[in-house]
Amino acid sequence: MSASCGALECMLCLGCTRWAWRRCTFAGSNDSESWPLATLSDFSAIPRFTLFSLSSYSSASPELPSTATLYKYASSPPFSPPYAIYTDQSYKEIILAVQGLGLSRKEDYRLLLDNPPGSQPFKGGFVHRGLLRAATWLLEQEGETIRQLMHEGGKQWRFVVVGHSLGAGVAALTAVLAANDLGRYGCETREQVQCFIMAPPRCMSLSLAVEYTDVISSVILQASLA
Repeated sequence: MSASCGALECMLCLGCTRWAWRRCTFAGSNDSESWPLATLSDFSAIPRFTLFSLSSYSSASPELPSTATLYKYASSPPFSPPYAIYTDQSYKEIILAVQGLGLSRKEDYRLLLDNPPGSQPFKGGFVHRGLLRAATWLLEQEGETIRQLMHEGGKQWRFVVVGHSLGAGVAALTAVLAANDLGRYGCETREQVQCFIMAPPRCMSLSLAVEYTDVISSVILQASLA
């Protein structure tokens, strides 16, 4: 009996050691090693939208692209991270940029931790409950503004949502909600709603992530996940 117990303990230790080794040596490139390289056209928009994402951290940020105009900056909204709305005449875009996790903002932690497992079904999958609530509030708050700006711009304009870290999760779900109710936000086709996010948290199930690949573009540096 003691010999069998010792063998079992040995196998358990070996299994745990193997798991720990793979966990510590795993890199994000392991997941993407079989993926094709992005083309220049695929990547060309990323640097510009990264600047918009950075600009959301301050209304006076020097990083704001020269072609864009700040329409509104909300520094302390009650139910979402701070955000900014920009118009870009050159690219014919309305950009909603959502700020990332604020280490000193308690509201952000409550938002992030509001996610009991399986608590928020959505369109045949599951999403992060707290981030969905923030995205819903954000569109209820600014939906009419976005619709008016889109109508003023015309049919060639796009509604683009960008964000980093916590804001990336809110941005992704904001885009998903907008893509499911196009007319409410002044859009006629799904191509008019786009989302570019940097280091997003896990905010939706795989089936939904695949379904919205035409809307959401995620940028992740190796294993960097918020």
